[in-house]
Amino acid sequence: MRSVLITQAIVVIVATLSGYLWKGGSAAQAAGFGAMVAFINVLLLNWRLQQGKRPQHADPQRHLRRIYFSAIERLLVVGALLALGLGVLKLMPAALLMAFIAGQMAWIVAGSLSRKY
Repeated sequence: MRSVLITQAIVVIVATLSGYLWKGGSAAQAAGFGAMVAFINVLLLNWRLQQGKRPQHADPQRHLRRIYFSAIERLLVVGALLALGLGVLKLMPAALLMAFIAGQMAWIVAGSLSRKY
């Protein structure tokens, strides 16, 4: 998981710099925000994975409930953060969404390459 988090942190930096080179400071803010949303999603997933390794999660039904809760929790957090960035903060939609997608793709690729999932 460490390599996934490092990859995500690199994506945040690269997305922010790419946004700046693409359309200046406002695009950099939006891209950085979008990449951070993807990073927060991975942090939540990592936190829940660590909780699932505890001995009290040996009950299969309880473990399954925690998996569902984690999925819903991450969906709501990501949705709320994207709504915040697009609606309240009025960040550039294209830059924000492209950086978010890049962050999610980095998570998929890094997770696949680490072979720990």
